[in-house]
Amino acid sequence: MAGTMSPNSAFFARLQEPTLDIVELIDIELPGAGGAWHFTTANQEITYTLSGTATKYQLFAGGTPTGVQQDNALGVSVIDFVMQNSITAITEMVENNDFALARIKIGRVFISTPDLGRMEIYNGQVGDFAYDRIQLRGQARNLWKSLNVQWPYYLYQDTCAWRFGSQWCGINASSFAVNINTIDVASSTTIDLLFPAGTLSNSYANGRFDFGRLIVTGGVSSGSQRTIRAHSGDLLSLSYDLPSSDVTGISFEIRPGCRKRIVEDCKSLYNNDKNFLGFWGIPVQEKAY
Repeated sequence: MAGTMSPNSAFFARLQEPTLDIVELIDIELPGAGGAWHFTTANQEITYTLSGTATKYQLFAGGTPTGVQQDNALGVSVIDFVMQNSITAITEMVENNDFALARIKIGRVFISTPDLGRMEIYNGQVGDFAYDRIQLRGQARNLWKSLNVQWPYYLYQDTCAWRFGSQWCGINASSFAVNINTIDVASSTTIDLLFPAGTLSNSYANGRFDFGRLIVTGGVSSGSQRTIRAHSGDLLSLSYDLPSSDVTGISFEIRPGCRKRIVEDCKSLYNNDKNFLGFWGIPVQEKAY
């Protein structure tokens, strides 16, 4: 076991923030001198240091189909879990007969500041399980008999969970802003804005500003903001109408958006895949057959 450090006051202060970067650290302790295996529900490896000893947590190739629930027959909280048989650790634990007596401990830390401590949420022991060449499915029985908690903290999904431009996303959206001072008045409406030929199309591919932000910086609608629903050529279609059709002296600041895809957006457009908070390797249902 890597050991735990109780969360300090700064940890609980961080819990009050609207956007958190919490993940789980999972320790599977084998009986006797069997050692331990360490996993994290983050989409990247995490090194957790306690009293000068660093422990590396590798990606957890699994999930909890039903989360934590109360078992009326056992009288304790249980976790139904599934782990893909894709890492050597799982094979070794099962073949050495260590997994049947293993303890499972789960704690929460902040990705960016794990030194704030670890909040323990689960302490259990492996119960029944089944193993084949594809996956290991089983149940852990909570020794604490604690209240129900959601686990993992984030639901597994292939798209990123961060709000684009937020602190944890790490991208300064304003640094990608484009300022425009002219508009094709005759061809524009309050919801579809057409700019002179080449204003956007000379520098940006279609869709570059999809899900982005338009801010009116001059004119009677100054201060209004709209989500950009679609971008094609020099045309921007907004989520809903601007408050006024008067475009006299109007000017705009437009910012690109993000469709939360790791390759097409996070990596290719922003070189920011290290902050991607999604599980992009999850196969879509139709590819399972």
